[in-house]
Amino acid sequence: MSGRIFLYNASGVAIGGTISQPFKADIETNSATSLPIIGGFASAKSENYELKDVISFRSAHTYVSGIETADRAHHTVATCIVEGLNILDVITADAIIGRLSAKQQNDEQPEIIPLGSSFDNLKIAGCPVHVDLNYDFFLEYPTHSALLAQYESGSSAESANAPKARYQWGLSSQKIPPSLAEGMLMEPGVGWQRSNGVLYTSIVKQVRPVGTGNSLEELPYAYAIHIPQVGNLYLGELFASADTKRLCMLRIELGCPFVGAMAAAVPLTNGSWYP
Repeated sequence: MSGRIFLYNASGVAIGGTISQPFKADIETNSATSLPIIGGFASAKSENYELKDVISFRSAHTYVSGIETADRAHHTVATCIVEGLNILDVITADAIIGRLSAKQQNDEQPEIIPLGSSFDNLKIAGCPVHVDLNYDFFLEYPTHSALLAQYESGSSAESANAPKARYQWGLSSQKIPPSLAEGMLMEPGVGWQRSNGVLYTSIVKQVRPVGTGNSLEELPYAYAIHIPQVGNLYLGELFASADTKRLCMLRIELGCPFVGAMAAAVPLTNGSWYP
């Protein structure tokens, strides 16, 4: 037996989660889809969702595709889009896009990049914010071995671009609230964490309020932000293993008066050869 097949692997969830207090409810897993191992195309879309004034969105859309091109390269893409997102009237966005595209040539490691991911008109507590994403780093180091080499060398995507940051909305202090620290999956200022062969980081360089009253010298926010009496917000989290990357553009742990957790724009891609 000498057969060989490329197993495509792409999936995505536009939004999903749970609420545990003051009532119990599931935030329905909206617009979830996955790709057959032979490639092709799949998509899912939902519209006008609302859960008891806690969360709503205008539309959610996920699509995945996988093809082989004439040069025998395998290309895979997973894109998740949430439009008109509103969480407790505190976190809103016109659109959040999570996108991972991959290219695998022969037996080489796949190149997987988050180019195309974005936050459109994200607001926190009514304040527009600009989320600066670190495309350059992942274009320079698109494979897992390249990311691993950066991790082992001690260099950091975050520390090189944003060595200082604040972590609590509305305060310039760099002190990290305990509840936020519990949900952070890497040490502040390090920019990397490794567990069971999976590298974890964020594609976010920094978050800055938009407006004429903001000084360029003002400390930016990190990818993790504590919002008093709302919860903890995590942006652009990336999980990378040898042949797969998973991106979570927005994750929130609600604390008070509502308790729960939610994730939005969560694509995953690539695939591998068998045998």
